[in-house]
Amino acid sequence: MSKIIYSKRNNTPILQLPSTLSFKNKNLVDFNSYLSIFDWSYSGDKLVIDGSKCVNANYQALSLLILYIWFLKSKGCYVRLYCNKRSTFGQMWYRLGGAGCYNVFEDSNENFRFIYDKPMFAIRNQSIDIPSALDKILDYTTKIDMDLISGHEGTLRYIVSELLYNTLEHGYNPHIPSLLQFNWYKNKGQLSFIIADLGIGIKKHLEKTYPIFTSDMTALECAIKPEISGTFGAPKLPYEGQNNAGMGLYLSSNIGKTLEADMYIVSGQGLLHISPTDITSNTLRQPWPGTFVYMTIGFDKFKTFDINDELERLRQKAKAEVDARKNIDASKEIVIDMYNYFGKHCEVKYEAIKQRDKRILPALSEGKTVVLDFTEAETATHSFLVALLATPICNTGIKAYKLIKIKGAKPPIRATIDFIFDSYTPED
Repeated sequence: MSKIIYSKRNNTPILQLPSTLSFKNKNLVDFNSYLSIFDWSYSGDKLVIDGSKCVNANYQALSLLILYIWFLKSKGCYVRLYCNKRSTFGQMWYRLGGAGCYNVFEDSNENFRFIYDKPMFAIRNQSIDIPSALDKILDYTTKIDMDLISGHEGTLRYIVSELLYNTLEHGYNPHIPSLLQFNWYKNKGQLSFIIADLGIGIKKHLEKTYPIFTSDMTALECAIKPEISGTFGAPKLPYEGQNNAGMGLYLSSNIGKTLEADMYIVSGQGLLHISPTDITSNTLRQPWPGTFVYMTIGFDKFKTFDINDELERLRQKAKAEVDARKNIDASKEIVIDMYNYFGKHCEVKYEAIKQRDKRILPALSEGKTVVLDFTEAETATHSFLVALLATPICNTGIKAYKLIKIKGAKPPIRATIDFIFDSYTPED
């Protein structure tokens, strides 16, 4: 439901912010109410955001408002935020550095000039923004209460860095930076932070590699498993080595669970809540067109927590889970020995078409992986390989890189196969 109204005096479009701008509704986390504020379909050339009636807010919720402003500006919309600078909203906006969000958006060398205890950062690249943000956050936390966090700075850095690298590798938007906002609640002994982006979302990211998911919720449930959300099945080029382990969400969510944190992952209309006791998922009424992770960590468990021991435990657990998955997946693949079917010289197009229609296409339609073993094949002509692979590649699109595996191909054969994959993979 859009909150945008039009002024009766001059027909100016106005987004009236509610009295409370927070993720909580009656002390319960309720993203539906908060996300209903935003109209992602708005196409006007100007908008006034009126915060004059907002008397209570949350810093992480304010950071998502900044992303919405950036979204509108990326479409050429002139956005003006109106509020009383002495009001609660105005003071929080100032402490956050919100007044400078326009400069940060327009100048890639700018970042937020926040009041020290309300740090917020625009994240654009791995080499500069992430290390800088992490260093400033750790400097900030060490001044909070040394008895609480001393000796565990590495744990906090690990969790946040995994999520920050995720937002750039999987949620990158070339036009709109990601955001990190951090806050210390002294009276609760808790740190809360949010990492948010307006990228393609987890569902669309996973669907570059895996079959279509029925919902954002099911995609989120899959994304926190080990070696799922990385680049395993979606190399940038055919047969290129992967550069991401797909472990970021798995490790950060499990570490958070051990520390009895509350972690919320929102992407599209999907919501995943990892609490100290269980993991629950739900479908939201209102979407977020990207992904954000909202996490609250208390310090009680830090005193007996060893990050190195925990990582080793989680790696062993992940290995067992991945091995079990591979055993199941093995029953979902067929292997075609090219020598057995075509001899040393793979060149008869008719035979390629016959095996394509009899074995390859039916297997792919059932979601199976097809392994083509060229170990004993000495040659394979271009016309033969086109007859064998072009139709399967066209039918499966980018997923062909995962579903059709090439084994033991000699360099000339491999080069021809690479060319065919490039030529027949449909563009998004």
